[in-house]
Amino acid sequence: MTEEQQDVGIVTAVKGNAVSVEIQRGGGCKSCALRGMCFSKSTPSVFHLQSDLPLAVGDKVELYVAEGGRIIASMLIFGLPVFFLFLGFILASLWFSELISILFAFAFMALSFLILKLCDRLLGGKIKVEIARKI
Repeated sequence: MTEEQQDVGIVTAVKGNAVSVEIQRGGGCKSCALRGMCFSKSTPSVFHLQSDLPLAVGDKVELYVAEGGRIIASMLIFGLPVFFLFLGFILASLWFSELISILFAFAFMALSFLILKLCDRLLGGKIKVEIARKI
């Protein structure tokens, strides 16, 4: 498991080789202060995958998510807003007072969230997720 990370999900729909799998939050999610950032609180995280395994609705499966995808996603989610916050402050402080620079910093950080949403739409489907086996 050096190149991939294992997660557990429940099959929610099967149509031929097309399978929908809902990710179950791990035990670490309960104690994590940032649990709301990885998964929306009101909607589950569902992957639509292809699989030749004989699966039925309700089956538990192991999913493998490429580690590179996790690292890139983590860097974007946690690093980009902080980078934009500092960038906005530094750029605005060249021309404006400190209070206005702080407002610009938060505006830049808000812009980073829009960029993250765009990245999710463009790159979200390219992260390698596969069904490894039925549990």
